[in-house]
Amino acid sequence: MPLIHRVLSVLASPTPGIPLLIGGCSAGRTHALHAVMARLDGDTTPIYLDVERLATTPEQCYRSLLRHVRVAEDAPALPAPASLTSPRDAFDAVLALLTSARAVSGRRFTFLLDEVLDLRTFESFPGLKTLMAETGAALGASANRFVLATRFRQRGTRLAATWPRIAPVMLDDLTITDDGRSTDALAGLDPTEQQQVLALTGGRLGYAVLVGEALRQARRQGIADPVGALTEQMLTGSALERRLRLSYEVRLQRARGYGALRAILDVLAEQQPLTLTHIAQRLHRTPGSTKDYLSWMLDVDLLTVERKRYTVTDPLLRLWIRLNNGADAPTDAQVARETQRFASERLADLPAVAPVTAGRPASSAGSIIEID
Repeated sequence: MPLIHRVLSVLASPTPGIPLLIGGCSAGRTHALHAVMARLDGDTTPIYLDVERLATTPEQCYRSLLRHVRVAEDAPALPAPASLTSPRDAFDAVLALLTSARAVSGRRFTFLLDEVLDLRTFESFPGLKTLMAETGAALGASANRFVLATRFRQRGTRLAATWPRIAPVMLDDLTITDDGRSTDALAGLDPTEQQQVLALTGGRLGYAVLVGEALRQARRQGIADPVGALTEQMLTGSALERRLRLSYEVRLQRARGYGALRAILDVLAEQQPLTLTHIAQRLHRTPGSTKDYLSWMLDVDLLTVERKRYTVTDPLLRLWIRLNNGADAPTDAQVARETQRFASERLADLPAVAPVTAGRPASSAGSIIEID
C-alpha cells in the first residue's frame, strides 16, 4: 500500500490510530507530513508543529502554541500563560491544548508533530520525569487526531510499543514517491543516472534531491555525471556536506559520551565491519566501556550491528566522517579521491560510470579544532 495512503487509512479507520513515521536523516519525514496534511479531508483542521523548535521550556512551548494554533472561543478555556506557576502546570496546559482544543471552525484538529521524541527535553524539569508515558496516554484518549514523526528508528520502535494506538510506518529508501511529487528529485535524469544517484545516496530522498539538483546544474555548464555531482556536494560548505554535518552532530548530541563516540566513528569510517573486541583494542578501552559507547550509538541509529559486527548505518555519513576526522578541512583532491573510492564500492554492481568531473573550489572556511 502506498505510504501516504497507509497513513490516511490509519487516520480514517473506525478507531483512528496514530501513525508514527520513522525514517533516518534525509529520509523524507517532513516531506511526508506535509503531503499527508495536503490530503486530509475537510472535517479536520491540520496543524504542523516542529517539536524540535518548540522544545525549550514547557512555559515557552505553551506560549508558542497559543500564538500558532487558533482555538475556538467557545471551546474549554485554556489557562493564561501568566497563571502557570511551574513547569508541571505549563506542560499540563500543552497537553490540554493538543488533546482538548477545537479549531475556530469548530472542527477537531489533526496535529502533525515532527520530531515528537524531542518532548523528552522536558524530562529534566521538575515533576516531568514521566511525561512521555503521560503524553502517550493523553494522545491515545484524545478526540483530536495525530500524525507523528521521528528520525530515530530504535527509539521510535520502542515508543510504538509503549504508546496506545500507535501505527509505525517505516520510510525506507524513496518509499515516499507514492505522493506523486518526490519523483522531482530524479527528474531530468536518464534511468542509468537515476539508478546511480539512488545507489550513491543510499536511496535517501533528501540526499537524492541535492545530488540530482547538482547534476542538473552541472549539466548546464558542460558534461557531468553522478559521481562528479556527488564529489561537488561533498566539498566543505556544500548543501549536502552541511546536511551530513547536521546529521552527525544531532545524533551525537542526543547520545552520551560525545568524545568517545566520535573516536569510534572515526575507527569505523576507516574500516568496517568490526567486532566489539576490535573496536575496544583500537580505542585502548575495556570491552565493557566500549559496549556502553556502542549501545548509545545504536540507540540513535548511528550504528547498525549484524552478527556482532558494527557498521555506520548511513553510508554517505561514513564518507563524510572519513573526510572530516582530521584537524583540517579536506582539500578538493582529498574529496575527489575519497568520493571516487566510495562510488566505486557503491556502484560496483551497476553499469560503469564516467570518470569524476571536476568539482567547484572548496570554501575558504578556516580550520577549526573541536576539543571535547
